[in-house]
Amino acid sequence: MEITEEQRRRAEANRLAALEKRKRVADLSNADSWKLSKCPRLRGPATVEPGVPQLSPFRAVLEVCSPDEFSVTPEPLEGCCFPGEAECLRIIENSVLSVVPFQPMLSQGGRMTSVFKLSEYDVVLRCIKKLAVVQLQEIPYTTRLVAEKFSQSVGIRWVPCMEGHYSEEQVDELLQKLPKSLRDALLPFQIEGVRFALRRGGRCLIADEMGLGKTIQAISVACCFSDEGPILIVCPAVLRHSWAEELEHWLPTLVPKDIHLVFGHQDSLDYLERHPKVVVISYKMLSRLRKTMSERNWSLMIVDESHNVRCTKKHIESEETKSILELATKVKHIILLSGTPSLSR
Repeated sequence: MEITEEQRRRAEANRLAALEKRKRVADLSNADSWKLSKCPRLRGPATVEPGVPQLSPFRAVLEVCSPDEFSVTPEPLEGCCFPGEAECLRIIENSVLSVVPFQPMLSQGGRMTSVFKLSEYDVVLRCIKKLAVVQLQEIPYTTRLVAEKFSQSVGIRWVPCMEGHYSEEQVDELLQKLPKSLRDALLPFQIEGVRFALRRGGRCLIADEMGLGKTIQAISVACCFSDEGPILIVCPAVLRHSWAEELEHWLPTLVPKDIHLVFGHQDSLDYLERHPKVVVISYKMLSRLRKTMSERNWSLMIVDESHNVRCTKKHIESEETKSILELATKVKHIILLSGTPSLSR
């Protein structure tokens, strides 16, 4: 097939254009090194699509909330816009829903949280760690170990899991030491509180709210161990007489001379001919008579308003805390009472 003259001219023009382009490329590659080539266009900032919300970072606090459960609670981060508890829980839900059940709920303080089994802790932790917007506050490892130990005893029947714990049979025997009037006066939840303390060898914190009978529970526990030796009660100064009255009321076997109240140095045990069965002392006097009190062999110590035992920069409070801690290491049974428990800062 013959081509026309017009087609021949176009083909020749295309050939010459291709040769010229090849020559320019060759000249550019052989150019001096100081010559600058054309800079590529820089990509501008990414544009945010309208209608797509940007996630703000927040903190997820993991806490043990029961012997076999832990909670995940969202909290705002300083300097960041908090997206809200519901939105934060939705983000967490999307990350863990395919692995473990997710159930948002309201805590006692009215805050939204989610509760998981302690056995699912590692799985939940791995899922939340994948979220870039979440800053985790994990449960301390030692706290987890203690919680897992106690979770073994959660169920229909108590099973001692640590040295010094008592079985249900031993607890029943100890409860038989209570006077009938005291045993009959205990409400069902108070009896359970006493059993809780006895199961753990008389070393626990009773943190019922004010007016629910922490005092009578502590007296009941003390009565169960009263045959092991004298009892020490540490309380605020204004409560010394109240404790003496409660002891005389609930323990008929105690007479006034069996209860010794310490008001000053003149009431030191060094000046007594016989050791009383119960000694009631304030925090301040305990720190002042620290040496004398620590030399005695106490079978049980009750620390009322135990939230006062805290680490602060105040010299007086630190001395009171040291006195309590020194005795706590020597006393076999210790009951802490507080209606407002708080973490030591």
